Amino acid sequence: MIPRAWVRAPAQNRGPTLAWPRAATFRRRATNRHHAAAPFRLVVRPLPAPVKGTPEKVSKFAKDVVAGCNVIILPLPSFAYRSVLEELKPYLAKGTHIGVTPGQGGFDWIARDVLGELCNDLVFFAIMPMPFNCRITDFGKHVAVQEFKKNFRIGTLPATATDSALSVCEQLLGPTESTGHFLSTTLYPINAIIHPQRLYALCHPTGKPAWSQKNPLPSNPFFYEDIDDQAADLMDAVNQELILIGDALKAKGVLVDVPHIFDFLAKFVYRDPAPTLQHFFANQKAYKGFRCPLKERPDKSGWDPDFSNRYFTEDIPCGLCIYKGVADIVDVPTPVMDTVLTWAQTNMGKEYIVNGRLTGKDVGETTAPQRWGITTVEQLNRGY
Repeated sequence: MIPRAWVRAPAQNRGPTLAWPRAATFRRRATNRHHAAAPFRLVVRPLPAPVKGTPEKVSKFAKDVVAGCNVIILPLPSFAYRSVLEELKPYLAKGTHIGVTPGQGGFDWIARDVLGELCNDLVFFAIMPMPFNCRITDFGKHVAVQEFKKNFRIGTLPATATDSALSVCEQLLGPTESTGHFLSTTLYPINAIIHPQRLYALCHPTGKPAWSQKNPLPSNPFFYEDIDDQAADLMDAVNQELILIGDALKAKGVLVDVPHIFDFLAKFVYRDPAPTLQHFFANQKAYKGFRCPLKERPDKSGWDPDFSNRYFTEDIPCGLCIYKGVADIVDVPTPVMDTVLTWAQTNMGKEYIVNGRLTGKDVGETTAPQRWGITTVEQLNRGY
């Protein structure tokens, strides 16, 4: 169980009554069972103007907060889905809308496994992208928001609840479109297209020796500002394979929408005039200031990738492995994706792909469709 605090916000203007889990540090600092609102007045900057708000209740326990809420927002990494859903399960009311963001990693497969038939009485919607880039600057009082995104897409289960989910999301966040088939959200090109490819390219610089235990990286660059054409080209190559996977699904009657990351992030989300993917990441202010997940060697001789970082532990088993698993189902070759996966799994001490297929001994640790016994297009499309 990942420790967390649960936060409840009151309805405004007849809008949704919300509950959401907070991060581990929030729960550790919540020393009492639950708290009144006063100690947790929040100020959010910078936006067009500071936004102030007072949570109605903060608690270590979902049961203190969730009852009576008609919308639950889960801003979570994929590996936290199961524990959060298990905690929520006893307190979910029929018709509750559960929004997960960024909503990738096979959320609906995990929800079915944890909640069973209860899923039939709920509405799930996956929100892309994550609404905020932010950092806590004064715990419980002040949050510095680097970016509040302005345009969103959601996938909804069941599809008949799409209009309802769109209304909720638009009230909360702003202009929202539907991706159509919920499987689209699982295959959307976001973190798993960005993070592994950026780090692979960093460790395999063109014309220079690759990173190894004998050849550390000389410095820790900015993750986005220092992206070069090699990294952007690798992202594009893997995304093109992902688009082919989507095309193969559509040819078999599964009507997914899998865009290119440049079209989604740069043009739809940010309305950025950047001419290329590399230019977008290197210059978009929302991505300023983040370093690569590297660890400096004790003797200060260089830097190594941190293979325990979520850019690997989440974006490989809950990202690229999902893409690869669906590719195997529709028989789409993915040689570039396989190269990145093979490098990552070797350094993570895992075995996901063997001879170009997702059949390794650690597939059960992923959230790929094969982990759930899904091996055909018919099974993949079932339940939507």
